[in-house]
Amino acid sequence: MAKLVLIEESLRPLFSGESPFEIVQGLEGNIYRKYANRTTKEFIFNNESYFVKYHKGVGWKEIFKNIIQFKKPVLGAKQEWDALNKLKSCGINCPEPLAYYSKGINPSRKYSFIITKSLNETLSLEDLLLKEKITLSLAKKRELLKNIALISRRLHGNGINHKDFYLCHFHVRKDLDFSIDNIFLIDLHRAQVRSSVPLRWSTKDIGGLFHSAMDIGLTETDCYRFLRNYFNLPLREIFKEQRSFINLSRKRAFSMYMKPILKDLNIDSSNEDNSHSEFEKGKEKDSRWIIKKQFLNDDLLEILSSPDSCMSNGKEIKLEEGNHIVSLDLKNISIYIKKFQVKGTLHYIRKFFSQSRAKTAWKATFWLNTVGIKTIQPIALIENHDAFTTKESYLITLKQQGQRLDAVDLTEDLENKIVNRMASFVKRLRWIGFSHGDAKSPNFFIESGSLIASDLDVCKRSYVPFFLERKLSKDKKRILKSFENNTKINQSLLKRF
Repeated sequence: MAKLVLIEESLRPLFSGESPFEIVQGLEGNIYRKYANRTTKEFIFNNESYFVKYHKGVGWKEIFKNIIQFKKPVLGAKQEWDALNKLKSCGINCPEPLAYYSKGINPSRKYSFIITKSLNETLSLEDLLLKEKITLSLAKKRELLKNIALISRRLHGNGINHKDFYLCHFHVRKDLDFSIDNIFLIDLHRAQVRSSVPLRWSTKDIGGLFHSAMDIGLTETDCYRFLRNYFNLPLREIFKEQRSFINLSRKRAFSMYMKPILKDLNIDSSNEDNSHSEFEKGKEKDSRWIIKKQFLNDDLLEILSSPDSCMSNGKEIKLEEGNHIVSLDLKNISIYIKKFQVKGTLHYIRKFFSQSRAKTAWKATFWLNTVGIKTIQPIALIENHDAFTTKESYLITLKQQGQRLDAVDLTEDLENKIVNRMASFVKRLRWIGFSHGDAKSPNFFIESGSLIASDLDVCKRSYVPFFLERKLSKDKKRILKSFENNTKINQSLLKRF
């Protein structure tokens, strides 16, 4: 069974004679994307520019894979055709849908395509803000932010969720006219249309959008401005009524952002093609290591191969049963080496079920840096292991400048900064579901008015809100106890916490 719908009559001569699907497959043009069963191509017909996206059968394997994962498989172009027409009906600009074709009943072997009018003289927000790195004026930035929020509200308010809601799928005019009539939403082949959008899908859309915008310099205020326009409510009401929406969207954004980073910094993964990685990895019989490429030199290579002998040449900072810290001055940098070791048999058995403390700190620094928390900067991670688990682990960091928080001379200005920075520290930990685990003043530094977190070897993520709040409560109690002799800081923090 074949069906051809033509909205643009000027395209009718294109489909005289042969099978419509064979015609679009044979069109000459610029291929933008090509996957196993889907191709997007730009072509010229009668001096007009068009896009065609054609789908071949996905196969039963792909269908069953999606069903097992509780996903609705994309079987052809019908989903995008319906979504584009729905967008038009609710006033959201998108590529003009001009033609639709479908052939076949068997869902695994269905052939279909849609044709849309090209968006001339436009570029994606990803190209504009991330590749070309155009700096927008404050007024332009606010206009763009407001109109993207309004489009998002209109999209979800009309029962549509995009499923690929990223900056790259928003197109704007090259003259940077950011009025709402000149912003276009594209690539809706996975979009879902229903009477209303469930919380799960609206938060995935907004989380995906924020994930794609995390490297363009958005501030916390920008995020709140977006939410105010998206919900069309005062912030006080949004924080009260939409807490689940904010938390789920934020969790989605940061998890998506960190996924490739965590894969890259994973000491256990292979290092076959690391040309685009900022890390170098090594593995020997009973040890493995990972280091930031910018620090890789002969001195660090020696430490990576013989950490204990190098530590014997350093200045001892701390020596306890479970860990040992030394500072070491190299040619160009000064570093700390922190060694974690097994305390006894029970500790050894427990390590079967947990990662090393050095690895915990290594990962935590990247998570915390992502939300704007400054930390002591890691250079490398080393793990020595036997057949069962890690025996010793080493975290190498840059030597931190500034003063330890418990040793700093407090002024009125610094007291105010400490209160603000500590309150922000706890708030941002909550954003990513982390707790510090040992948040006391000796584990923080002050450098040029900035708060630097250190000792992150028990800084972990909690996935259950109840346990997260309980752990953050312990962090706050430790912080307050650190300032029990400073009434001003203690009382100010109590109000902020």
